[in-house]
Amino acid sequence: MDVVNTETLGETARAKPKGANMELKLVPVKPENKDTLTNLYQFYEYDFSKYTNREVNRNGKYEINLDFYWEGDERWNPFFIEVEGSIVGFLVVLFENMDVDPDPTHIIYDFMILQKYRRAGIGRKAAIIAFNMYKANWLVSQMEENITAISFWRSVINEFKKGNYTERYKEERKKYIQEFTTKI
Repeated sequence: MDVVNTETLGETARAKPKGANMELKLVPVKPENKDTLTNLYQFYEYDFSKYTNREVNRNGKYEINLDFYWEGDERWNPFFIEVEGSIVGFLVVLFENMDVDPDPTHIIYDFMILQKYRRAGIGRKAAIIAFNMYKANWLVSQMEENITAISFWRSVINEFKKGNYTERYKEERKKYIQEFTTKI
């Protein structure tokens, strides 16, 4: 696997089982690792089911099809989040309107840290690495019911941009949206 970016976790990661100064990597998900990402999406869908009311199928799984990530549509960019060689989550960056705009807006489309790794700074570091990978305009959105996600993203983006971002609420979508740029 190609490693896109790495960063060492310091003080915020000390409470986690692997100890301080863990190396965090964003690793592009290749087609041959689609099953691993699909398995992680089971946890993601489970976490979100309290907001989406999605049900499992007769086999006890959520219906998930990620084939479009690798079917020639280069707007989709899934990454595993790894700490010291262990997959601890994933994120997906979408280049919105790339097909019609040479300067597409970048969106954190999906983002998940496995439960046992939460609240240790891993998600924050992974988000900041992703933002630093691309010089672009960014959008990050959260469902209005997901208070934890709203608080997380406000905190991360506020720290990353030193308060230089905007937020709006889209009533028709029932979502909060933060907007900022990494172009400068």
